[in-house]
Amino acid sequence: MQNVPQGLGILMKGETPKHQVIKVCSPYCNPCSRVHPVLESLFDTGNIDLQILFTPGRGDEQKEKTVRHLLAIESKGDSKLTQQALDDWYGAEKKDYSAFAAKYPMNGELIQQEEKMKAMEDWCEKENISYTPTLFIDGYELPKEYNVEDLKYILT
Repeated sequence: MQNVPQGLGILMKGETPKHQVIKVCSPYCNPCSRVHPVLESLFDTGNIDLQILFTPGRGDEQKEKTVRHLLAIESKGDSKLTQQALDDWYGAEKKDYSAFAAKYPMNGELIQQEEKMKAMEDWCEKENISYTPTLFIDGYELPKEYNVEDLKYILT
């Protein structure tokens, strides 16, 4: 990783982090949904910081709305609410933005996310992110030979 994504996306701070895990994902990506509970269980052990970045969705209004909404929830500063929202989104059988938005109502917070969206897009371009999920462990991209399940053994 060439550029540190400082302040980008959603940062979930572990209690006693020994490792930093960055997940670059898309809200409508099935492999991203499958990776989420594994990373969440690692986060629950307290020894990782988990940062979630989203790939640009320029032109995909539904994807942009969803990412804006997740960032807006995070901007409220309630880590439990953010974690619950991520679980609800990635754990849903069917990704239904309207139902999700109704469960997590926002006011003006959605329009305040544009700068964050642009910064994540720029970072993804600089890092040549070409697929999701892309995982970075302590600044190094997880090699394709590894499965997210392997992280349970590597990071504990």
